[in-house]
Amino acid sequence: MLLFVVSSIVAHLLFAAFVYKTGVFSAEDIESIPAKSISIALVEPTPIQPIQPVEPVEPPQPKTVEKKRIVTQAPSVKKIYKKPKTIKKTPKPQPPVVKKRVASSPLPSPVKQPAIFSSPQPTYQPKPKYPTIARRRGVEGVVIFEISVANNGHVNNAIIIQSSGSSALDRSALKAIKTWQFPTGKFNSLSTFKQKIEFRLNPY
Repeated sequence: MLLFVVSSIVAHLLFAAFVYKTGVFSAEDIESIPAKSISIALVEPTPIQPIQPVEPVEPPQPKTVEKKRIVTQAPSVKKIYKKPKTIKKTPKPQPPVVKKRVASSPLPSPVKQPAIFSSPQPTYQPKPKYPTIARRRGVEGVVIFEISVANNGHVNNAIIIQSSGSSALDRSALKAIKTWQFPTGKFNSLSTFKQKIEFRLNPY
């Protein structure tokens, strides 16, 4: 409040000085204006009441929540009954059963088999000549042929199926067997047979 009064007075003084300098009002005008008396009364400031401390407000106490008791039941234990082991009894060995021999039925009569074709014996059989080279070298051997005979008894074909190991002996045997003759027959040409020729230096 005091500050406001002081500032108002200073403002009036400044305004009066301004008017005086600008000449808006002359000195006579100023003298003719009656002076007003301004009374200043100092007002005692109202005492500031001390601020009373605010009593602390106690926070609300939380309500104690009773915890629910969880009752856990112990799992029921099932009794496991083990089955007794069965012991297998080994069977007692039984005496062997002797089977009575039953008289067997008589064996069937043997079936007659067809007669096996026997190779014909030659009616004319000149011996092969012993090659001179093989004789000098002491070469011996056996030549086996597979031959077919015509119905008139002459040799149609002769094939060496086992060599003697000497070409000289083989040639001499082949030359000789082609001159052989066999008995005539209607079924000579239907079969082939084997024939061998031996070359021995000291025949027994």
